[in-house]
Amino acid sequence: MTISVIIPVYKVEKYVRRCIESVIAQECDKFNVECIIVDDCTPDGSMAIVQDVIDNYQGTSVSFNVLHHEVNKGLSNARNWGIKVATGDFLFFIDSDDFIMENTFKSFVSCFVGRPNVDVIVGNSLWVENNYLSNTPINNNDSAPMYIDDKRKIIELVLRRRIDRNVWNKLIRRSLVIDNEIFFVSGMLYEDVIWTYKMYSCASSVLIAPGLTYMYENNPSSIIHTPQERSNQMVWSFANIVEYLLENPPVIDGKKSFFAAHHLFAHYWTQKAIYLYDKFGADTETTNKLKSIKRTLLKDAFLHVRPFMVLYFLVMFAPFNVLMKSELFRRNLDRINRVVYMLS
Repeated sequence: MTISVIIPVYKVEKYVRRCIESVIAQECDKFNVECIIVDDCTPDGSMAIVQDVIDNYQGTSVSFNVLHHEVNKGLSNARNWGIKVATGDFLFFIDSDDFIMENTFKSFVSCFVGRPNVDVIVGNSLWVENNYLSNTPINNNDSAPMYIDDKRKIIELVLRRRIDRNVWNKLIRRSLVIDNEIFFVSGMLYEDVIWTYKMYSCASSVLIAPGLTYMYENNPSSIIHTPQERSNQMVWSFANIVEYLLENPPVIDGKKSFFAAHHLFAHYWTQKAIYLYDKFGADTETTNKLKSIKRTLLKDAFLHVRPFMVLYFLVMFAPFNVLMKSELFRRNLDRINRVVYMLS
């Protein structure tokens, strides 16, 4: 087995050595690692550090393929290039300011025993800044993996946000990605949402692995910490996520399924767009796109005779949106979503 690890690099000289060395630490005679490093035209000393780590590597089971963008093209394009050049049986994404635990790949590979055809293995991550364990809530067992080969169950877990939606920390069968042409949307922030939605929709089986496998660095220079400077792009990205979701509802056995869960999932991302829009504003094109998806959500709920969803979605519009701006409402958003889902 060969695992292709894809690592985009941009302005991470403080973290990148730790990231690459965590990949090298996976060395094992049961699998090979193809480490694909994509230099997204980083202006700092990150690539000099990467080259130093590679030059001093003495092992045999990890090979390196370093790619260079001549101009900065963004995270989506860097990951897409990595996917296209990868030759491994499985893909594994790491953000270059993060790192993986020493036995991450051994843990994942051991999950194939008895389940050799599994498409996706999902691990657990720890947020470094506050030691918050983002444990996949459907797997509360400390030692046994949870295997899901029911397509409906997989989609339901995605729509109800009970399975991790980040692209990193997952061992993904490469043929699943290539055969279904699952690539990232260029220029979009939070591009993981659409990508993992497509990936889970195409997967026949998913396994939730036990144990800690990934350390997420809450990097203060990342996009999630600079909303004011990139607010329009963030609102645009969330609006495009919702637009894609509404145009691509889940289909099971040839029929559109999970209307309530699907529209509440889309509404969740709409709320994020509205929150940023109310705080920072957006350009005319993005504003019109946001208005359009809000109207579509409300119209769909009305046409499908879902009165509780209609009432809930009305909160996106004046004068009811005063509720949405309240701290109490936002703090209980997940609870409200669950209640509306049960009533719909």
